[in-house]
Amino acid sequence: MDIFFIALLLAAALGGAVLLARRRPPPLSEFSRLPARPVARPAARPAWQQEQLPLDPPTRFVETPQRKVYRLLDEAEQELFQRLQEAMPNMRVFAQVGVAQLALIRGRHEARRLHRLAGRGIDFVVCNPDFAIVAAIELNWPGADEAARAAADEKREALHSLGIPLIQFRPNALPDAEAISREIADAIVRRNRLEGDRR
Repeated sequence: MDIFFIALLLAAALGGAVLLARRRPPPLSEFSRLPARPVARPAARPAWQQEQLPLDPPTRFVETPQRKVYRLLDEAEQELFQRLQEAMPNMRVFAQVGVAQLALIRGRHEARRLHRLAGRGIDFVVCNPDFAIVAAIELNWPGADEAARAAADEKREALHSLGIPLIQFRPNALPDAEAISREIADAIVRRNRLEGDRR
């Protein structure tokens, strides 16, 4: 045999030994020789709970139950708000304003005088672009009982004493934008008259 051939066989044997040594798992450490502890698995949910949480297969999100949506304005008030915005694009319209807040604008004396109306509100308050109050707007449902009419009269008188004209609409007969514009123009005239009477 040739010496070159022997060297080639030795190199092949050495390479094979190195490859076998690499495939061999590393020796176990002291900690890995300890017995494995059982892993606690969470208890399975009852069938009725699993039925309440269906999964959407593509996204795997849990569907939540529908909650009732609470809105600041009911349907009639939303419709009137849209018409007010359309009728007076340059005016500011605020919803659900407390009578006590309006009285406080006039001063603490007025606020104390009208403290009995502290929990009552106005459906809408219309202001100029400089936030000066133009009018208050209320939705009055037809067929209100005597107590509701008395409360509405008390609110109207309180607003009159504050120099704020009150415009009332019926929810089942809301005016169009043009009629609302005329009502607001009349309210501006009345407010100026009320302001003149207060001086």
